[in-house]
Amino acid sequence: MLNFVEHYLPNGFSKKEGHVRTPRIRFEAISVGVALALREKSNLKPKSMNWLDSPEFKDYTTSDASNSRPKVIRRIEYVRDQLLGKI
Repeated sequence: MLNFVEHYLPNGFSKKEGHVRTPRIRFEAISVGVALALREKSNLKPKSMNWLDSPEFKDYTTSDASNSRPKVIRRIEYVRDQLLGKI
């Protein structure tokens, strides 16, 4: 998962270049979502990573995003499904 993030996410877990801190919600969504996608397809090569800047992903990972079980699952599955091209 870490190799995938390093290779395909230009700023790693951060929102933008130069950001020093990464919100836990964003880290959680990306790390677990990537791990689940790699379980399904170990040689995964995403078509696009533009979804990282999408309004949906921002909505799922802002500080207003709750830690309720459905919201945690929704943001993790969003990352997984984007990487697998299901969305």
